[in-house]
Amino acid sequence: MEYPITIQQGDDNTAYGIIIPDIAGCYSASDEYGNILKNAKEAIVLHISGMIDDGEPIPMPTDSNNYKDDPGFEGMSWATVDVQIDELY
Repeated sequence: MEYPITIQQGDDNTAYGIIIPDIAGCYSASDEYGNILKNAKEAIVLHISGMIDDGEPIPMPTDSNNYKDDPGFEGMSWATVDVQIDELY
């Protein structure tokens, strides 16, 4: 499954912020740009694993266009992260 993620710009003093809007409460950060996708995937896997353990429904990924008018994501970059949910069961 391809989950959209938002990336908030980091700098020399601040890590890149990562939000997974399709999964409430799922977020991460990365000090290095090259680790953003890896860190996002780790956050998604850990969050969904906990949801599975708790018997909660797994949110399906949506298109990032669903969030294009959300002012909370203004100025952020978008990417997608592929997560094989079936491997978590």
